[in-house]
Amino acid sequence: MRVVLALTLVAVLWRPTAACAEPPDTSSMPQLVLPQATPAEAVSLGPVFAYSVTGASNYIFRGVSQTSNDPAIFGAARVTYDQFYAGFGIENVNFHNSTAAEYDLSGGWTPKIAGFRFDFGVIRYGYINEPAFTHIDTVDFKAVALHDFGPVTLGAAVYYTADFFGTGHKAVYFEGRATYRITKKLSLAGTLGRQTIDEGIDHDTWNLGANYAFTKNIALDLRYYDTNQHRLGSDYKSHYVAAIKASF
Repeated sequence: MRVVLALTLVAVLWRPTAACAEPPDTSSMPQLVLPQATPAEAVSLGPVFAYSVTGASNYIFRGVSQTSNDPAIFGAARVTYDQFYAGFGIENVNFHNSTAAEYDLSGGWTPKIAGFRFDFGVIRYGYINEPAFTHIDTVDFKAVALHDFGPVTLGAAVYYTADFFGTGHKAVYFEGRATYRITKKLSLAGTLGRQTIDEGIDHDTWNLGANYAFTKNIALDLRYYDTNQHRLGSDYKSHYVAAIKASF
């Protein structure tokens, strides 16, 4: 396993004074912890901007390393207005070719109905400096549902694409999620997912870990990831990942 990546994150960012209850971050970018219990509602006076920087010892997407088990850094920005949001993220990848980085564009609607929180949205995964005659950009449509049961949050998600990373095949990813908030600062979280690909190789994936919030804006996550397809190479094998996230 790779040595834990230690980072010092320093940022000076502006955000408006108007505040509202931010919807759960259910994007495909690496999640350090599942959403906390629904915060108290507040009146929105306009758009709310949020930013984050994450350093991790590995970039795992649906159980598979995207950096060939090397460290990664992620930058993200998100604007929320009432129940709608748009986001942008960028991160390094290593596919053993000329591809330099991945960027993610997302948008969606996050209604709350009968105690459930939903996220209906779309995500585009784009890649910078792809090899010639290669096009792996992908668009996912997603539906996420979450519900808080005291200190426990349970959720389920489904992602669908008509062209799975340039293969021309349809694919669906299903995921179940759970978070247990032990204290205001410490929580445990895990997921169980299955990636299915038409005329491709399916795989199951799971992860379990702990998240500790040092402050309102700084959190550390330690997590174990695995899949049932170790025969596909080291990117599909067990990984222990440490990540630290700064949010603004």
